[in-house]
Amino acid sequence: MTSTDAFIVASAQGDYRLDSFDRLDALLAEIARIDGAIVVADERVAELYRDAFAALGDIPVYRLPATEREKTLAGVERVMLSMQAAGAGKRSVVVGIGGGIVQDVATLAAHLWFRGIEFVFVPTTLLAMADSCIGAKSAVNLGAFKNQIGTFHSPSRVLMCHRFVATLSDDDVRSGYGEMVKLAIIDSAARFAELERDVEAGGFRGPRLDRHIRASLETKRRIIEVDEYERDLRRVLNYGHTFGHALESVTDNAVPHGLAVAWGVDVANFIAMRNGYFAEAGYAQVHRFLAAAFALRPAAAYGAAGLLKAIRRDKKAASGSVNLILPYGCGDVRVVSTAIDAKLEAHIDAYLRTGDIFAR
Repeated sequence: MTSTDAFIVASAQGDYRLDSFDRLDALLAEIARIDGAIVVADERVAELYRDAFAALGDIPVYRLPATEREKTLAGVERVMLSMQAAGAGKRSVVVGIGGGIVQDVATLAAHLWFRGIEFVFVPTTLLAMADSCIGAKSAVNLGAFKNQIGTFHSPSRVLMCHRFVATLSDDDVRSGYGEMVKLAIIDSAARFAELERDVEAGGFRGPRLDRHIRASLETKRRIIEVDEYERDLRRVLNYGHTFGHALESVTDNAVPHGLAVAWGVDVANFIAMRNGYFAEAGYAQVHRFLAAAFALRPAAAYGAAGLLKAIRRDKKAASGSVNLILPYGCGDVRVVSTAIDAKLEAHIDAYLRTGDIFAR
C-alpha cells in the first residue's frame, strides 16, 4: 500500500481510513499535524526510533512498557493519569504507536476519557498491521483471565508504515503471520495457497509482504463490515484463539500471541479432522506448512488437562460448552458448540502426542 492507496473501513461509529506511508518521517509529520495529539507509544519503539520521534516536537509522549502487566485496568489508569497531567481535554486525540498491547490500553483509555475521545492508531508490529489495526475491538486482562474487559471503539484513522518491520525480531514477524495464516484459511483455499507459496519461496520477509498485509485486511474488513459487534459472523475471527489463549495462559505468556494462534489453528484443524469435518488431505496440507513455518520450543511445559482448565475460563465458554471455530475446509470455517469434557480433552491429548507443531 502507498499513501495514495485509500483503504476505508465502514463502521457504525464512523467510517475510518487507513493510509500507508513509504517513509517514517512522512508518517511522523502527519502525526505532528494532529491537533490536540497525545501519544501513547511502546517504549521500545520510542527508543529505537528516538531520532525520528523528535519530529513530534512538543506533543506529549507516554512511553508504555508493552507487557501483559500493562494490559490491565491499572495500565489504563497509568495512561489516563499521564493524559490528565498533560492537560487532555474533550478535543484531545490519543495516538497509539505500537502493537496490540498499546492498541488495547490506549483504545480503552480514549474510550473512557470524558466518555470517549478520538483515537488514532499507528501499528508497528506485523500482527497489528495485518489484523488488529482495524475492527475497533480492545480488551485488557483481569487477574488471571485474558481479555475480560474491553469495548468497541473505532479509530478515527489508522496510519501505517511498513518500515517498522525492519526492527522486528524473527519471532515477532512469525507472530504476525500467525494471524495472517488464520485469515487466509478463513478466506479461501486459493488465498492460503498463495500465502504458503510465497512464504516457502521468499520467507516471512519476502517481497510480497505488503500484498499479504493488504489481503489479510481485506478479508477481515469483509467480515467486520457485516458484523462489527461480533454477534454472529465475526466470531469466525476467533479461529485458533480458544486454544491459543489457553496455551498463553498455561505457559504464562511464554509463547508470542500470533504463534499461539498458529498453534491453536492447528489444534482446531486436528479436532475438525478427527470429527470428520475437515478432510484428512486438507488437514495434512495446512499442518505441513504450520509445522515448517511455526516450530517453536516453548519455555514452559503444557498438557491437555491444564489446557482444558484454561478453556473452561475462556470468555466464550458457558454452561460446560465452548464455541470452537472449526474448519470444514479452507474458506469454510464455522462456529461449533463443543462440550468441554473428556472427549475434548482426549482430542487435545491426541494432538499433543501425535501432531503438535511445537517441538517440546
